[in-house]
Amino acid sequence: MNGPESIFYKLLLKKISGELTAKEKLLLADLLKAYPEFSEAYETVQWLWNDAEITSAPRPKEKSKRLLDQHMQRLQANGLLPETEHVPLKVSDGHEAPKPRRRYWLSTAAAVVLLIGLILFKLPQPSVKQVAEKRHPNMVMTRPGSRTKLILPDGTTVWLNASSKLTYGDDFMEKERRVQLDGEAFFDVVKNEGKPFIINTAVMNVRVLGTSLNVRAYAGDKKAEAVLIRGKIEVQVKRRPQERYLLSSLEKLSVAAAAPNVHPRKELSITNVDVIGKDSTIAETAWIENELVFTGEPLAELAGRMERWFDMKITITGTRLPHFRMSGSFKDESPEQALKAISLITGCKYKFKDHVALLYEEN
Repeated sequence: MNGPESIFYKLLLKKISGELTAKEKLLLADLLKAYPEFSEAYETVQWLWNDAEITSAPRPKEKSKRLLDQHMQRLQANGLLPETEHVPLKVSDGHEAPKPRRRYWLSTAAAVVLLIGLILFKLPQPSVKQVAEKRHPNMVMTRPGSRTKLILPDGTTVWLNASSKLTYGDDFMEKERRVQLDGEAFFDVVKNEGKPFIINTAVMNVRVLGTSLNVRAYAGDKKAEAVLIRGKIEVQVKRRPQERYLLSSLEKLSVAAAAPNVHPRKELSITNVDVIGKDSTIAETAWIENELVFTGEPLAELAGRMERWFDMKITITGTRLPHFRMSGSFKDESPEQALKAISLITGCKYKFKDHVALLYEEN
């Protein structure tokens, strides 16, 4: 099994055994962020392990057993553990002789390890037919403030922007080349007319044969974009399943992430891509050269991009400031330098501490 759930429990087992590497710690943190449903299992196992490791005196046996039983019952109710018959402990005189603390620690530690082992064993095992229909996905994730480059099995090059996730199945090269994107990525797709390349996002699907394009579809953003650099692509917006939009080189399709309360024609647009300056910079793809370029972008939208770019949190107050349109770029600037530049351009004030920024106007 290579699915996220299996990977999570394997990393959790390595964590409590002290074998987790620094890279695996980051992957575990990313999994917890991407899959909030893993949090309860993580916190419970952490609590059981830490309690066994730190407690100077063993907790009353009845309380320990009750708490562990409660968690086991929840797992059984969710189908992660088999039903078991309760066998009462027999004590000859109604009391037990005090046992050394290490034995208590080992019994709790063994229970935690056994618990994770049972969960891994009970995770859904696909049949031969299911394997043919749906393979466990491979997943690549980036943290805020980081970007990465990867090569897919067909040779396609992908640059993954900050706070993004790309998944694809083990059957990627069989009938078609399909990937799922949450965030932003630039694709340089290897041409293969017999196996179209399909990019699925929460808002739209993009079908290509061989081309270079940028797709941005972050959860929480007001709009999603597909920007074609060369070649041709076909875009299907999920709210309009009967419609297909064909884009040619240097065209951009923008669509509202959620159906707005405006005329349907205003929720989607196809425009030409602006090429800036002597070096022919394209704002939508400059990020792969480690440059954040923005042209006529409302500060509120730019702030969202800066949060991912610099790994920071930005709050904007006032009625004018969020709509102030910004043009420029950040490349080697620190978060403080970028905020100072915004302050000089807009006339606003800012406060910045511990990756948290406030932009505001003085009365």
